[in-house]
Amino acid sequence: MSDFSPLNIFKSQAKQLARDQGLKLSVAQDTLVQKAGFADYHEFSVVAQRNLKDPRLMLAVFGIKDFSQAIHEDDVYADLDLELEDQLSGAIADTNASGFTIDVLEVETTAYCDTTGKLTLGLSLTYQGQQDQERMYHGAAFYLKATVELLRRDGIWLLAEEGVVISSSESDADRDRRSEWEHWAQAERGNRITMAQALASELDISVEDAELLSDAEVTANESDEGLVYSYWINLEPVAEGKVRADLLARFGSLEYELSPNFFDDIEHEL
Repeated sequence: MSDFSPLNIFKSQAKQLARDQGLKLSVAQDTLVQKAGFADYHEFSVVAQRNLKDPRLMLAVFGIKDFSQAIHEDDVYADLDLELEDQLSGAIADTNASGFTIDVLEVETTAYCDTTGKLTLGLSLTYQGQQDQERMYHGAAFYLKATVELLRRDGIWLLAEEGVVISSSESDADRDRRSEWEHWAQAERGNRITMAQALASELDISVEDAELLSDAEVTANESDEGLVYSYWINLEPVAEGKVRADLLARFGSLEYELSPNFFDDIEHEL
């Protein structure tokens, strides 16, 4: 049996309790197994050999009910944060952000080796910073895939030396650029729409009715620096009959505000 099997770890714990409290080893073992929720040591030893992930066994031996919880134990989380800061220091310097810390973390895979007492975790996480509002935006978060190795030693979890390997890293700025490229690539493939189609979708009317509105006057609502906040479309001169009545009933006006991105996918800009 390996040194770091659940049964051997438990035996070491029982020996330590026996020494500390002057108990017989059998009494110390019974005390620990009953505290963990087992009827006796025999039941414990059977479960330890057959079902490593039994929550009672996990809690008694590893201090957690599931291996995924180990990342939050002892000083592991803080040490992981520091290691990420060190490994990403160059990339962080390019972001114009600071105060990076782990924001979202998900354990995707777990694997425990009872020969070495090493727990290998596959993680997906977001390393988030605070953007300096006085400086140009260059990203403030990293989306990472990483493998983290922990060791179970003397009743606690430790981050192994060189135990963090980042397998993939993407900043939010990278994602923004990729989304923009994908948008324009889609547009170039001919997926743009007409003004009538866009208005039909926006106003929840038929394309036929929207065709009658497509020549309406559009005015940009923009800052002194030319930043567009939204657009106003004046439907008063072109809306007639049932369409006019419907729009007035629903919106109370024939002047309608469009989002600043409304024209992004339209064939011809106004």
